[in-house]
Amino acid sequence: MSGNGTDIHTGGDDDTFCKNDPHLYVQIFGTIIFFLAWPLVVLDTKYFPLGRPAAALVGAAFMVIFNIISQDEIYEIEGKMGNLQALFLLVGMMTMSYYFDREGLLRMVALYIFGEGKPMKAVLWRVCLLAGVMAAFITNDATALVLSPLLFKEFIRQGRPKRELLPLALGIATSANIGSSSTIFGNPQNAFISSAAGIPLIDFFTALLPAAILGLAISIGMLHLIFIRELFLQKGDEDEEEPPPEKVEMERVAQTNPSADPYLSSQIAEERDRMQDGNPRLTPSGSRHSMKVKEAQEAENEEPVNRIKPFKERTWKELIFAGWLCFIMLFVVVLLTIPPPPTVKSKFNLGLIPLGASILTMLVDSIINRKYAFDAMARVDWTVVLMFMGLFAWIGGFQNTCIPKRIFDGLAEYMNLHTFGGVILFTVFVIIGANIFSNVPLTILIIDRLPDLCGDEKCTGPLGGLILSWVATISGNTSLIGSICNLIVAEKARSTLNYQLTFLRYARFGLASALLVIYCGLPFVYFLGRYAT
Repeated sequence: MSGNGTDIHTGGDDDTFCKNDPHLYVQIFGTIIFFLAWPLVVLDTKYFPLGRPAAALVGAAFMVIFNIISQDEIYEIEGKMGNLQALFLLVGMMTMSYYFDREGLLRMVALYIFGEGKPMKAVLWRVCLLAGVMAAFITNDATALVLSPLLFKEFIRQGRPKRELLPLALGIATSANIGSSSTIFGNPQNAFISSAAGIPLIDFFTALLPAAILGLAISIGMLHLIFIRELFLQKGDEDEEEPPPEKVEMERVAQTNPSADPYLSSQIAEERDRMQDGNPRLTPSGSRHSMKVKEAQEAENEEPVNRIKPFKERTWKELIFAGWLCFIMLFVVVLLTIPPPPTVKSKFNLGLIPLGASILTMLVDSIINRKYAFDAMARVDWTVVLMFMGLFAWIGGFQNTCIPKRIFDGLAEYMNLHTFGGVILFTVFVIIGANIFSNVPLTILIIDRLPDLCGDEKCTGPLGGLILSWVATISGNTSLIGSICNLIVAEKARSTLNYQLTFLRYARFGLASALLVIYCGLPFVYFLGRYAT
């Protein structure tokens, strides 16, 4: 109990919320703190560069400073089993994704799929499928971090037309989000929903996999339809494009003093040839000035040092460790899928199994490869972990005002998950809420209210959690800021190719495809979730 007489247990039973009306002070200041922190958590604006993780922690700190929640309640919130499970799962999977990336297993598959000189119409669907499958096992954010720079660098190396870049970037981002919806490993909100609502991996997977497969097919089809000109134009059919200003300046410098910079002159000659061919292409020279051109070239020159070793060139130790990675990931999936034998009293834990697998992998890596585990632990995105800890407390403080409960109570009678209209209203509520609060905060905010969505009786099955997971995840595709995965792809396109994936460019495809995917996949999620154990 806090000093204001209100209970708060984020991720717990809903009966613990708002047993007593909070003081007017708590309602006013809790709401003010929540909405002051909201734009910093959701929008991550460059005009106030605090960042989402720090913004969530600041919001949590002010909830405590102003006594919206007590100091003792912080430990109760952070120490709840559902919250810790989500954190352990994230740490374990991020650690494992580091080892897969370090050994080049994912990059090997990615470059094989991208191919050499294949037309984009033959590459795009393979890239989308790879992003979806990878996201199902190593999270959508990790997929974006691994896949985006790898494919963008290959894009540069092959000198592909710039017109192909937008569908490629959109394909990576949206497919990773869709694929991540199919498993509890796929994204943070799935991990939290599965642990907080007690949904087994096998029920989660069987209910959401068909919808995810259909969603990927719809998204790929829409990409080819909307970008038909970009994907199906043949070489030389493009309209002539105006050269960027920096290239005009490079030409002027070369004409006045062609011997001033031999490297710059060679770059100008290369760009002139490309422009005369009528096929302008992205190269590392698409930067602001010659120094950045040189830096990009130097980065490309360093690439062979980190090149992917074919299996035939690997030592026996490297082959053994690669085999271990495949074995341990398969073993984790089996343990979380198959119920334990009757002789085992405790269930295989959603958080501890992946975390334990990552710890064992550190040990095996140290024994076989004689490498310190420090690198693996340093590559864990601890800012995500801290962001979750901040979100738990920040949202817990807002819940202590009882305002979310009252809003939800007012809509709950109309969002009966046993009726068609109730399901549609619930999905609209989640779509709007995910774009206002972002999908992870929304999930934390309403997860404990799901049992109230079955009319006069309490919901006992996983249906509410499965629908929430599906809709909240795919809602991330509606806008550029709807998902961290989208922002990662946009940032990698900017840093690697100097290409701006803007809000409007993303909206050209994102909103329509997200709504179509949500409502085409919803019947599968509903009927499979309705009869899940």
